[in-house]
Amino acid sequence: MTAEPELSQVKRLRQFITYARLAAVTVMIIGLVVLVGWLLDVPSLKAVLPGWTAMVVNTACTFTVLGVGLWCATFRVSLAGNWIRRLGAVLTILVGGLTLVEYVMSVDLAIDLLLPFELQRTQPVLFPGRMAPATALCFLLSGFGLLLEGRPLLPQIFASSALFISLMAFVGYLFDVSALYSVGLYSSMAIHTAIALILFNTGLLVIQERSEFVELLISDTAGGEVARSLLASIPVVILGIGGALLVGERLGYYDKRFSLALMATLSIAMLVAVILRTARHLCQLDKSRGNAQAELAALNASLELRVFERTRALEAVNSKLTDEISQRQKVEDDVRRLSLTDELTGLHNRRSFFLLADQLMRSARRNDQSCLLFFVDLDGLKKLNDIHGHEAGDLAIMAAAQVLKSAFRVSDIVARIGGDEFVVLAVDAGDSSDALSARVQALVDEFNGSERCRYPIGLSIGAVRCSPNELKPLGELLASADAAMYANKQRRRQQALHCVGCAIHVPPRPVGHPLESPSVS
Repeated sequence: MTAEPELSQVKRLRQFITYARLAAVTVMIIGLVVLVGWLLDVPSLKAVLPGWTAMVVNTACTFTVLGVGLWCATFRVSLAGNWIRRLGAVLTILVGGLTLVEYVMSVDLAIDLLLPFELQRTQPVLFPGRMAPATALCFLLSGFGLLLEGRPLLPQIFASSALFISLMAFVGYLFDVSALYSVGLYSSMAIHTAIALILFNTGLLVIQERSEFVELLISDTAGGEVARSLLASIPVVILGIGGALLVGERLGYYDKRFSLALMATLSIAMLVAVILRTARHLCQLDKSRGNAQAELAALNASLELRVFERTRALEAVNSKLTDEISQRQKVEDDVRRLSLTDELTGLHNRRSFFLLADQLMRSARRNDQSCLLFFVDLDGLKKLNDIHGHEAGDLAIMAAAQVLKSAFRVSDIVARIGGDEFVVLAVDAGDSSDALSARVQALVDEFNGSERCRYPIGLSIGAVRCSPNELKPLGELLASADAAMYANKQRRRQQALHCVGCAIHVPPRPVGHPLESPSVS
């Protein structure tokens, strides 16, 4: 949307530069043609019409210099061109300024006939070769405008002032009002001098890139359209109508009052036509911009709808993905839990016990705490499985697990590391191993005598203590606890055989209680 306006502005700026170069060439040609007229004594080259003011040699030479300077000003990157422009501007300022000094101070500085054009000396004027005061003032202003070219404001002021003076002289020639182009009897500005000054200063104005005037003329805004339309139309309309009416007046078709009234009427009509044309063009621009804005709004609405639909689709996909991730996370958590938990009892499994026990023992050594390691075996599991099946064995294992969880603290590690083997690691337990074993035995007896017991259980326990200063590996401690458990189991068996040999009466067991419940030491 922004590329086309930028291209149009660049195109208009290039057109202005082209106009400035054409104006520079035209000014140089005017100056050179007048010099040829003075060399060859051709009156039509020195003055446009017989009886009109001729352009003097100093003026023609100055125009040649100004044309070269304006041409160089259109090439900003050229260092040599900048020096030539400045030199031409300084020469123009000197010629115009010194001529004004001659008029103001009533002195002769010998610059009027400095150039060797002898025909000037034969002119029937008071100061042959001297340009008119208005011409000198315009050269002074134009020279400063050319010298300061590229700066924000001053070149516009100087060029506009010179343009106004020269335009007044041109209008004076067009409407035969000598007061607009002459000061005194022998100090008139030539018509081609006025035309050359108009061309030069308009060319100088349109190459001021930092000028707000130029920015307005090249812009695509409504103000730019109005400025381009009216500036191109109004001068042509007014001057054309005035010139045509003046011709009719000279031919005797009407008098001055009728000519003035007719000019006012025609000027109003033409200006209204120009304004209406400009307004119509602006209306078309507004309509096209409104259509473009409507299309843009429709595109934005369509884009917003697409974004909304895509957002909803992405939200649905994201929700589905979130659900899948949460389900996968749950599965991973279950897998991780199952990998560290005994499925039957809910206790730690062998892998989990070794991971946690190693960390707990290191922490105990750092904190100067002792550890108790218990190795527990469920008695008669094989016999229970053989007689009542594996379901009965599973119930016995779960009962043993519940007894051990109740006997020890939450901070203690209770794990099932085999079919009928359990281990417990207690840090800084406070009680002795015998006291803890007795607590386990009491809970076993309580379970066996409760209604929850379908199959009585018996536990053999072996325990070892590890002081903070001992750095025994966990495997060695487990082996010692296993050995203590096995010795305890053997001792209990011998005690049971001794009781049988002594004919100790054993009361009958209820139906469904096939196993003994040996004591635990």
